[in-house]
Amino acid sequence: MRVTCAYVRAVHRPFLPRRRGVFRFFPLLWIAASLAPTLLLAQYASTDEYLAAIDTNGDGRVSLGEYQEHLSDAFRAMDVNRNEVIDLSEFDPAVVGPNTRPVGLAQYLARLAQVFHSQDIDHNGYLSARELGLPPQ
Repeated sequence: MRVTCAYVRAVHRPFLPRRRGVFRFFPLLWIAASLAPTLLLAQYASTDEYLAAIDTNGDGRVSLGEYQEHLSDAFRAMDVNRNEVIDLSEFDPAVVGPNTRPVGLAQYLARLAQVFHSQDIDHNGYLSARELGLPPQ
């Protein structure tokens, strides 16, 4: 799957600070929250294999809880002091700018929920292998 600039803008628009109509860089964590499904999918041979990795209860579909649990590993890896907040000192210095703010686990999980619901095309509260392979709408 190819990730285009239009895809990134569509997914991240609510979280992008604007300055003179131009999107500015924002914390790497928001990118990870939205692109994690796409980037992780590239590690697997098929969407069925990807679904099997996320589907912890083996029911053949991914619930919001399973999705958030699997994709929050990046947050936990960045949260060095384990206080459920990515402080500015825990961000990569290359992405810290004047608009960078600490990000809490609740914010991160809320963003993952938004991405989950945008991928849940049939609105049944679960993601199938087909839905996991699609970019968020």
